[in-house]
Amino acid sequence: MAVTESRQRASSDQLSASNAKSLKPEYPMLGLLRDAFPYRIPGPRFGRYASLVMVAPCNMACPYCDVGGYAKDDDHNLPGWSPISLREIEAFVDEEVDRGRIIYLTGGEPLMFPELVAHIGAKVRRRGGYTSVATNASARQRLRMVSPHVDEFSVSLKGTPQTAASTSGVTGRLAFDLPHQNTLGLLNTPGITLELVVVLFDALTYENFCEIYRPFFGRAYLTLKQYRPKITTVHKEHSYTTVLLEDRAHAEVQPMSLDRAHDLFRRLVKSYPEHGAYFGLVTGGGGDQHVFRGDEEHFFQR
Repeated sequence: MAVTESRQRASSDQLSASNAKSLKPEYPMLGLLRDAFPYRIPGPRFGRYASLVMVAPCNMACPYCDVGGYAKDDDHNLPGWSPISLREIEAFVDEEVDRGRIIYLTGGEPLMFPELVAHIGAKVRRRGGYTSVATNASARQRLRMVSPHVDEFSVSLKGTPQTAASTSGVTGRLAFDLPHQNTLGLLNTPGITLELVVVLFDALTYENFCEIYRPFFGRAYLTLKQYRPKITTVHKEHSYTTVLLEDRAHAEVQPMSLDRAHDLFRRLVKSYPEHGAYFGLVTGGGGDQHVFRGDEEHFFQR
């Protein structure tokens, strides 16, 4: 056992050195945001606010993306991006960890820059903080590359295999099969907490939810998230503004009603009481947010 742990540490050290060599002096970013939302998973971190490091590029083009994933430029960068120096990113991360904030790497797709994710994760860990990576889980090797340095993956799988193309902006195995397979592989990654964020589209039912996500029951946290069509604008002073979109009647992707969302959540908790602590429901966002866990309801306000 000691030999294995020594080899793992050596491998991790070699990877850190390799990452450091590949770091760029600046990165295309959507922004660095303070106190974006409360941490959702039960435990000592529940309710602590997360601060975001948001990379600009993404390899998908989700039509419901609230930071404009459907309107990428030729370099796959989302609208409103700007170059931010590595030094500024590092200073922001240090400050937010010292404020007791969780560091949440998102975008865009943070694994477009795996060397940056690994670097920040290692830096946060040395400072005594906690790092979560929001990812579409489409790149297996990059997941493996960064996993020794981060604490958690928060994966967004695109509804069902039948609706994945319309909810991811891509086709073929990349839309659902590869991310689903890669996420199953994360269940066996030592030291990693896994959250699946399931955005609640109208086409999702209790039956197909259970069929797709049952392998994760009791092994990963499943957060059901209300889909609210909106546009989020990131500001330079580490804040953001969210504007809800009212007229989405002709959109291909429709939100699940709030009543159905609550019904789905309650049915899961009732049907699988042994896994009840692993199911959560998040409604609202961009301001007031309600987080449901079992029979408990928590209210958070920015």
